[in-house]
Amino acid sequence: MNPGETSEWRDHARLAGRRRLAQAIGELSFEGLLHPRALGGDRWALDLSEETSYKFTARPSAWGGLHVEAEGITRRVGDGPELPAESPVQLILDARATLGVAADALAEFLEELHNSLLAETNQCARLATLRAPQIAALSGAALEQHLDGHPKLVAHRGRVGWGVADLAAYAPESVARLQLHWLVVAPELARCSGAAGPGQLQLVDESCDAEARARLLEQLHARAPGLAQAGVLVPVHPWQWQHHLAAQHIDALTRGAIVSLGQFGDAYAPRLSIRTLADASRPERADVKLALTILNTSCWRGLPGEHVEQGVGIGAALRRRVDGDARLRAVHVLGDLGGVHVPQPEFEALGAAPYRLREQLGAIWRESANSRLGPEEREVPAAALQQTDLHGDPLLRTWVEQSGLSITKWLRALFERTAVPLYHLLCRHGIGVIAHGQNLGLVLRAGLPTAILLRDVHGDVRRAADDRFDHEPALRGLKPLPAGQIVHDLYTGYFVSVLRFVAPLCERSFGLPEREFLRVLAGVLRDYCDSVPREATAGFDLFRPEMERICLNRARLRIGHGGGATRPLPALGPPLHNPLVREVDHER
Repeated sequence: MNPGETSEWRDHARLAGRRRLAQAIGELSFEGLLHPRALGGDRWALDLSEETSYKFTARPSAWGGLHVEAEGITRRVGDGPELPAESPVQLILDARATLGVAADALAEFLEELHNSLLAETNQCARLATLRAPQIAALSGAALEQHLDGHPKLVAHRGRVGWGVADLAAYAPESVARLQLHWLVVAPELARCSGAAGPGQLQLVDESCDAEARARLLEQLHARAPGLAQAGVLVPVHPWQWQHHLAAQHIDALTRGAIVSLGQFGDAYAPRLSIRTLADASRPERADVKLALTILNTSCWRGLPGEHVEQGVGIGAALRRRVDGDARLRAVHVLGDLGGVHVPQPEFEALGAAPYRLREQLGAIWRESANSRLGPEEREVPAAALQQTDLHGDPLLRTWVEQSGLSITKWLRALFERTAVPLYHLLCRHGIGVIAHGQNLGLVLRAGLPTAILLRDVHGDVRRAADDRFDHEPALRGLKPLPAGQIVHDLYTGYFVSVLRFVAPLCERSFGLPEREFLRVLAGVLRDYCDSVPREATAGFDLFRPEMERICLNRARLRIGHGGGATRPLPALGPPLHNPLVREVDHER
């Protein structure tokens, strides 16, 4: 379906606009950028100037901000009538003075937002005929291809660099399937880790069956005989090859130090994070994470060289910690099997070249969830907990009903399998995992959470800044953070970025008030704190009266597309009044 071609497409586009307008009002309010006022009942108003105001239905969140209903939002200009509002772009323009954003950064933000609305329209078309139980019956990458984008970012599917054809060919909501494009690289140009390396084929077998492997090696000997024995085989995303690598590595290609071999191997399905691909032909085989020079959600999606080089060691060390701790027996680490990073020498020589130009050619093979699941188990990403169908019915209801438990008991099982082991990993081992909805996987058995899967250990695992890692070089290489910061890997990464959006679904679908939701979470955490020495948790306090409010949209609006030498950092908003404190005090 081409954009604007049919009335059906236009209906999906209007729905996409309403959904993202509601999200924009809620999240910009959460970040303290917009300030709605209560009108009474569940109606709210947002006054953006003397001339323009919005009215809508919403429920306050215990974390701050509002959960805004997509239907019934109106906009009024001056003395004119209240008209239905469907455009988050218009909201941003109306709020320009309030937001205080420079014109160039605002224009780049709107570019991302326009792209997001196109992708959101495709998503609405995809979900139009599906109800929650049908979506909930899926697992793994098939489920991820039905999920919404990042719940916190207004421009959640920015994908700057992609057009209509690229979305159809490579986006998860398009049910895309693609083949890897293969290069062979002279060994002196490549930095390798794990089972990847000169002349090694073990990871090629993860991506190619015997027939495809034979054809690939035939091309290797025919087109690059000088690299046939000691060259490094590197898969790349076909879009990346067409749009960046063929040009940016032209010198090496001209010299024969890099040779393009073409597309070979299994069909891959893009996961929700886009650059991570799941093997759709042989699901038990490794996922492949590839560099993609598109701007999406917060940064350019290349692959940092240190992630490629350190990931195997970090994953192995983390697994040893997990396997040696009885309290972590329900945690499965999906480690990296190997990786290849090929720096571009001219950009590297500059020292401080934009990071997007230094991360264009790389690949990581990572264990698949299927390789770690039992016959009665299935994996769903934590992001699926937030998902509803277009009628507003959550997938969560299906899993709770399958389990046969009450919503309160189901949530307690969820928190005991997610919040507690992640907190224990932090308190006992000083290791923080950024537990957002895409890299935290839930293992379900008969609808009940029984274990978790941790992925992206090369980039989303950090360590406390203390001396407990001196004897482990791999973990010592992790980014060290003060206790007050690393606690946000759990608090902001999971509580604020995932559970904050699950609570209103439980209230709407199960009649469980948000306060009761928080009481269960706080009780589970307090039970853990009571079971360990006080000093174990003292440095990682989840019950501080005020916590830092980590804001992603503030950062995007401040820096625009951000072409610096390092990835942009989130911004801080007004202090967050910790709702867990009230529930602990209430319990006592």
